[in-house]
Amino acid sequence: RCRASCRLAAVEENAMASQYNLQGVKGKEPAHPKEASPAHDQGNLEEMVNRLVADVATHEEALGFAAETFEGFKEKMKLMREQMVESVAMNRSLSDLVKILQDEVAGLRASNQRLLRTNSASSSQERTSRVDVQRPAKYSVSRDARAIDNFLFQVDYYLDLQNIVEDLKIKTVAMLLEGNAVAWWRRKMLDIENGDCTITTFDDFRKQLKGYFMPVDAERHAYRLVANLKQTGALRDYIWAYQKVMLDVPMMPEKYKLHWFIIGLQSWAQTDVERSNPETLEQAYVAAERLADTQRKSYTDTFKAVKKSDHGGKRDDRRDHNKNESVFQKPTERKTFFRKDYTGPPG
Repeated sequence: RCRASCRLAAVEENAMASQYNLQGVKGKEPAHPKEASPAHDQGNLEEMVNRLVADVATHEEALGFAAETFEGFKEKMKLMREQMVESVAMNRSLSDLVKILQDEVAGLRASNQRLLRTNSASSSQERTSRVDVQRPAKYSVSRDARAIDNFLFQVDYYLDLQNIVEDLKIKTVAMLLEGNAVAWWRRKMLDIENGDCTITTFDDFRKQLKGYFMPVDAERHAYRLVANLKQTGALRDYIWAYQKVMLDVPMMPEKYKLHWFIIGLQSWAQTDVERSNPETLEQAYVAAERLADTQRKSYTDTFKAVKKSDHGGKRDDRRDHNKNESVFQKPTERKTFFRKDYTGPPG
């Protein structure tokens, strides 16, 4: 209302100034405000007051609408804050739930591993009833390198076929010891309890067993056997003997294995094997086996021919044929490649 009164006074002043300026422009006497009639002035004032009242009402209505809108915005913002707080709380609860679920999954995995071990132990017993797996021969105190390697090789296969878990492998192998080997294992168990050594896997057991019972000069002895091995009889017997010796020298280079095999052959067999130009020991084995088969077939055919000649009365021809055959098979003198007292690998 104060604003409306000020505006009404300003309008009255502007109206009086305009009337004075209009009279001065027409060339009349200096403008002097004429006294308006009270009725006319009252009508103008009432009209202006009505307009101002209408404007004030309009502004008040607009202000009321703006206030209502602002209140609505405040309510919405409050609601959004509450929703945000709820979302943060829900996010935290979900994070806690995820952590709980992860812990439960880890526990289930551990339980599953235990069940698998139990199932494996029980299934090994069922598998024994289905598949008859012979237990390896027990090991006592033999310090022969080949006997130790054969025992560990058979035990490794036995554990795999029985599907025995890692935790039970050492106990199973311990049951395959006898004699002084059992005493050795009891001493090892005391060392484990005292913390002097650690044996948790079958590989650890293998290293401990070989380290105690394996001869110190086992490798040197194996190389000596390789150097002294010569073909003195049938070719196939020499091949089998050489293959057994090779099991004792697994770290020997391939080219040395090949050279020693060919050097140990008799001269006639050595010439035939070298003619095939083998590059590996396996290729040399194949060439020697073929030669042995050819030699046997030739001997069989010759025996049949001699038998037929006996029925035909040609005994002299048979003597000549046998004489020629013995001359053909007689080994020639070979060079000595190495000393008889050789005790080490080739250089």
